[in-house]
Amino acid sequence: MQFKDVIGQQSVKERLIRSVKSERISHAQLFFGPPGTGKLAMAIAYAQYICCKSRSDTDSCGTCPSCLKMNKLAHPDLHFVFPVVTSGQSGGKSVSDNYISFWREAVKGNPYLSENQWYEIIGAENKQGFISRNESSEVLRKLSLKSYESEYKVLIMWLAEKMNASAANTLLKLIEEPPDKTLFLIVSENTELILPTILSRTQMVRMGPPDPDSMRMGLLEQYPEQEEMVYDVLRRSNGNYGLAIKIMESDDIENQYFEEFVLFMRKCYARDIVHLRRWAETIAPWGREKIKDFLTYSLRLIRENFMLNLQQHDLSFLSEKEADFSQKFSDYIHEGNVFELVGEFEKAISHIEANGAAKLVLFDLAVKNILLLKRTVPQQ
Repeated sequence: MQFKDVIGQQSVKERLIRSVKSERISHAQLFFGPPGTGKLAMAIAYAQYICCKSRSDTDSCGTCPSCLKMNKLAHPDLHFVFPVVTSGQSGGKSVSDNYISFWREAVKGNPYLSENQWYEIIGAENKQGFISRNESSEVLRKLSLKSYESEYKVLIMWLAEKMNASAANTLLKLIEEPPDKTLFLIVSENTELILPTILSRTQMVRMGPPDPDSMRMGLLEQYPEQEEMVYDVLRRSNGNYGLAIKIMESDDIENQYFEEFVLFMRKCYARDIVHLRRWAETIAPWGREKIKDFLTYSLRLIRENFMLNLQQHDLSFLSEKEADFSQKFSDYIHEGNVFELVGEFEKAISHIEANGAAKLVLFDLAVKNILLLKRTVPQQ
């Protein structure tokens, strides 16, 4: 992974390159920002640049022995930690090394993969991924060894907010008293769930959404024969390059989510309790991660319809079929209900994430949605 493979983020790349040139590499750095901004890709590209034997002023060479191993995510001085689940294939021990072959293939195929996509790859089903105490022991063992080929040993931790208390305390101690020539590149999408003491001891690298031109060029390079779809996807993804890739590769799923959203809202508006109960029973077997994806998709449409209601058409990112539906539906998403609607959908997502009974969570959401959709615009 080279810097040129990371979409946009030119200012971040320049900052990281300067740190290497000036030999002022912070031993603990935290890459944070919204999903789909390329935080993992940037951390890997940075590690490759640091270890490269023939780096230029702008990127790693991509051809030296170190780069070739980095490209395969198999460099002996590069270590990964990421959320996993306990299963038969993990031997009952929840550590990243038991999933490393899955990880390498997944990241090489799509360095912008989401948490939900990762869980699907490893067959997590309804289990919640985490970084455990067992992982801490493995990290301590690896980092106690000398580097094999490079000046630095590099540990990349993806989704550090998934650490349990024991793992977090171990990481804190390592950051406070780091082994010699060891770099910690930590990636997070929710820094509020990370120990404040860890945050205070890391150099923060904020990554916002890639610029639209870079996203467009990246998608056109990856999907050269789908130019028309690329422009549509750019509006729908709203700066999330990982989501853009997902839409390009799984438009059938997006169509399914759209149809279910339309059905759900129409039945709510009609106060059709019987059909809404059946709807919840139909959706519940999807499994936790797919239901979360659907609810997240629904949240996006609610926000986009609110923008339409405010006549902010330039700030609305909808596909053609979504826009057609929203011409009339946006009248029902206004300042009198939008914040509560968003709150109820976010609450449903958190309940599903906590393994709440999906059928009950979805039916409860439907009942509350009925009341909110019927609410009128408040008088000025």
